[in-house]
Amino acid sequence: MALLKAVGKALWNNKFNAGFGAWAGVSTYQDDIEQGSSTLGALAHAGVEAALPLLSMPLYFGYEIATGAPAELMKGYDAADQWRRRVARENANVAFQSAHFDDTQQTYTMRQRGMAIAQRGRYNMKQAMMGNEAKYMMR
Repeated sequence: MALLKAVGKALWNNKFNAGFGAWAGVSTYQDDIEQGSSTLGALAHAGVEAALPLLSMPLYFGYEIATGAPAELMKGYDAADQWRRRVARENANVAFQSAHFDDTQQTYTMRQRGMAIAQRGRYNMKQAMMGNEAKYMMR
């Protein structure tokens, strides 16, 4: 009887911790049952989750960090790996990404000739369009 009074007094003095522990225990129990754990295993896990805030909130938060950190680290690693693969896939489709041009006098001259031909072709097309436009304007 004295033990029950002591527990009741401790719970009354630590209302926040008791409420938080009750919420954590119920939430943990429901999550474990939804994930397919046995009733006994869910109750044991919920008991630990409910009792730790009553003992010490820093102890509870340390427990949560120690049990949750590996899963969160793996999620972060997987996200970073997916991002790295996506960037590598996007960069693999860039034209001339790994091309290294050896500019000699001959290749430079050939490239300049090709550019000049392209410019002349564009100029000739503009001239033809302007000529056709003038022909229609003169009617």
